[in-house]
Amino acid sequence: MKYEKVLQQIENGEITSQEGMKLLYPVSNQKIGKRAHFIKLKIHVPEEGKGVNTFLRILFALPIPMIFARLGIRLANRFVKDEDVDFKEIGKLLKYSRNTRVHVDSKDAQVDIRIV
Repeated sequence: MKYEKVLQQIENGEITSQEGMKLLYPVSNQKIGKRAHFIKLKIHVPEEGKGVNTFLRILFALPIPMIFARLGIRLANRFVKDEDVDFKEIGKLLKYSRNTRVHVDSKDAQVDIRIV
């Protein structure tokens, strides 16, 4: 109910979208997540065949320590010049995102990322 009321107030111009965001998601309710230690990757590329997929499975059989993942993010920040991606924020999110799972399913590949 609160959600619909806030959206109605935004639609009527009574409050701004920023004020609505603060009403719906107050900062005081945010909790810092548990610190993550490893990243586990599973990558499957259907068009590449069994050999490439077996290689990827072996390559990522063991979890990657978080320090290497964050180092990779820093290197990406240095070499990738994309205005839409904030690599510093991604690094912060990875640090405190234990028990998070991201599954990306596209026509080219399936990627499953688990942060433990």
